[in-house]
Parts: sequence; structure tokens; C-alpha cells
Amino acid sequence: MFNSTQVIETISVKRTVVMKLAKEKSRITMKDVASKAGVSVATVSGVLNNRTGKIPFSDQTRVKVHAAVKELGYYINEQARSLRLGKSNTISVAVSDMTQPFSTEIIRVIGQEIADRKYHFFLFDTQNTGTAAESYLNLFRQRRIDGILVVGATNEIDDSGALYLVENGVPLVLIERQIPDERVSCVLVDNVKGGYLATEHLASQGRKRIAFITGTERNIVSNERMEGYRQALTQHGLKFSESLVSQGGLTPECGYRAMQRLLELKTKPDAIFAFNDMVAIGAIRACSDSGLSVPRDVGVVGFDDIPIASYYEPPLTTIRQPVTKMGREGVKMLLKMLGDKPAKSSGRNTILKPELIVRNS
Repeated sequence: MFNSTQVIETISVKRTVVMKLAKEKSRITMKDVASKAGVSVATVSGVLNNRTGKIPFSDQTRVKVHAAVKELGYYINEQARSLRLGKSNTISVAVSDMTQPFSTEIIRVIGQEIADRKYHFFLFDTQNTGTAAESYLNLFRQRRIDGILVVGATNEIDDSGALYLVENGVPLVLIERQIPDERVSCVLVDNVKGGYLATEHLASQGRKRIAFITGTERNIVSNERMEGYRQALTQHGLKFSESLVSQGGLTPECGYRAMQRLLELKTKPDAIFAFNDMVAIGAIRACSDSGLSVPRDVGVVGFDDIPIASYYEPPLTTIRQPVTKMGREGVKMLLKMLGDKPAKSSGRNTILKPELIVRNS
């Protein structure tokens, strides 16, 4: 039987062997791969980095290189390559709130688009704190990221963080939000038009007391949607009333509470335009709990057209944002910036059209 001393010595020997093998494996270079495959180092580099010269690599050459890589256990040191090339082929996607269905959908689109272009990406949930700018600048200076996509209708209080990054040369594109600065590139839907379409639809159905449940306080996108709401009221000869504007947020709970306040009014609203679909769902629940029927007593229109909207009861009438186009355009815009030398943007806005989706709410 082994005594404790022998067991310890055996473990120590095994650990030494493993560490030695790992060290030897880490020393394997591109030159070793070239020797094993019987090709030049330049050929190995070209194959592994998907570069095509004047004479394309044959399929046979590619097979030999990848076979040698696999047999030797060679891997590209991404950090070293980043330092050598001055880029990481990595994009950070900063999301204001990953729990939002709209954010989930657009992240899926962005992830696929980035992968198709042989880039990597990592997610960062900012939770509307506005405190990540310095960390992002450090990552950029360390060449761990090449640029940033910011997703979400956050508050204006963190605009300074985005401007700080742009001023320090960080390529950055905003999706679903806008900063009124010509240096910042943005991809967003026409929120004023969307707010108009939602309210105009309710007014055309004969609704007279149309309320608006807002997003979070000082949310620029919410303000834009309210501007469309006001325009549609004026168009139909309806008077705007502050009492019919209820502070909401982003979640069903916010919509539920905002709707409860509206139902406490002496003259209750007969229609609701909600900042987003989640808020609209909360508002519908509040109506139901108060004995009101949607849409008989209260008509409701949301914004976003999240996947659950068509399956909710009643199926939700909403304003559809072109999520796929927004994601693709954001990636395209950022990668174009990364191709510039130096990698800076003069800033431009891509504003996409919203669409009214009529269902039964």
C-alpha cells in the first residue's frame, strides 16, 4: 500500500509532467507547423488568417496546414496577434437592459452579423448606470476591443460617457437611441412617426381620451414618441392633457402601476398608447383587474412588436421596429468605421421607418 508520503510524491511528479507538457505545447510556433506541413511560414499564416494572395492556396495545402495544427496542438495567441496587428477583431456590445425582449432580439441579430464577418463580441449589461466609459476606454487602449455597439433607449444622463469615448477615438455606434452630436453615429427608428401612427390609429377608431404611458424619466426616445402622440392628437382635433400622461418605465410592473393611476382619474381614458409592449401588457392586466375589457372599454397600442405580442390575449396592436435592419445596419456602420484610417467617424444617423401592426387590442 502507498503511504501518505508516496501519494504526495506521485501527485507532485504527475503535476510536474503535466506542467512540462503544457509548457512544451505552448512553445509550438508557426514555424513548427510549417515544418510539419512542408510549407512556408507565410503559407501557414495565410491559411490560418484566411488571407488570399495572388495565387490562392490549394485545398490540399489548407488540409495539410490544418492537419499539422491539429496534430501539434498549435493555437494562435490572440492577445499577441492583437498587439502585433493593432486590432483584436473583437467588438463590445453594451446593452442598457438585457432583460428586455427587444434587446434580446437585436443581440441575436448583431451576434450573427458579427460572426459572419469573422469578428468576436462580448456583452456588457450597463443597467443604465452610465459608469462604464472609463473601463471601455482602457479595453480599447489595451487593444482588447476595436469598437463598441451601444444598444438601448437609455437616459440622457449617460450621453457624456458616449461622447467621452468618441472624443478619445473609440469607434462607437448607438442603436435605438440618439445623441444630438454630429460626431456620434446612430441607428434608430423614427420614434416621432411611430408615436404618431399609434395614436392616429386609436383616434381613427373613435377614441377621445387617449393616454400615453411613458418610458423611464428623461428618456429621449420616450420624449420623441410623446411628440408623435401630441401631433396625432392635434391632427384629430383632440386636446393634449398632462393628466393623461402617466410615468411608466420599461417593464409590465411599470405599465400596471401607470395604468392604475390613470384609472383613478374622474374621467378615465378610453385608449392607451404605451412606450413599449411590456408596458402595454402591464396596462392591459391593470384594466382586466379593474373589470375593464380590452379593447371594448380601453384600446391599447404598444411599441416594438416583441415575439409575445401576437400571442398575448388579446393579441397586441403595436408599432413594429425593424430589428433585423437595425442590427445589421449598426454592425455595418461600425465595421466601416473600423476600416477607416484613422478609425474615426464623422457621425451620421440612419433612421428607419416604423410599421403599424393591427391586431385585436
